Amino acid sequence: MHKNIVSMLFLLTVCIGLNSCGTKGPLYIPEKQYPQETPAKN
Repeated sequence: MHKNIVSMLFLLTVCIGLNSCGTKGPLYIPEKQYPQETPAKN
C-alpha cells in the first residue's frame, strides 16, 4: 500500500514537471523578421 502511494506521488511529480517545461504563450513567427509570401491568385 505504501509503495503504491509513493509511486503515484512520483508519477504526479513527473507529470507536473513535464507539463511545466517549455515556453508559455502562443506560438507565432514575427512577420518583420520572417516575411510570409502570399500565394498567387489565378
